[in-house]
Amino acid sequence: MRRYAWIGMLATAAACNAPPAEPTVEQFRDLPADQVMYGMAFHSLTEGIRTATLHSDTAYMFADSSVMHLRSVNLDLYDATTGRQTAHLTSVAGVYDSETKAMTARGNVVLIVTKDGMRLETEELHYDPQAHRVWSDVYTKRTEGSRVFEALGGFDSDDEFNNIRMKGLRTSGGPPVEPGS
Repeated sequence: MRRYAWIGMLATAAACNAPPAEPTVEQFRDLPADQVMYGMAFHSLTEGIRTATLHSDTAYMFADSSVMHLRSVNLDLYDATTGRQTAHLTSVAGVYDSETKAMTARGNVVLIVTKDGMRLETEELHYDPQAHRVWSDVYTKRTEGSRVFEALGGFDSDDEFNNIRMKGLRTSGGPPVEPGS
């Protein structure tokens, strides 16, 4: 069912004070998903405390799936007990599973962890909240102050970034690092 696209067309037409245009069969057939949302904003709460805010220019949804395909992703994460922002992520695209809350960000991914200012840059970043895991299997650059860590084979971490394992590690700026950092 492509009713959200049709509702969006009606809302646009109403905003222009023109009578709603009847969508054509071709317009429905050419949509890339069953439902398309433009300017999507999603807020996640746990016991009334904000835990995430997800903005996307476009979200594609399918009737037979809990997965949303996102374009131009802007995600803020918050501490579930204090409500303070803990991280900010941007990417060209993403995939979000509304059942598992797992997400994959793709294309110019930048993640900034607020507590220590750590910055991760990669082309693909995965997050699995059930496993409390964040990882990438491709080149990742991690910047902390003047220190730069390059993980040629990606990295693996817990979702609090307390235990980060970088694969194929190279460093610059600052003292040598311990293996497994």
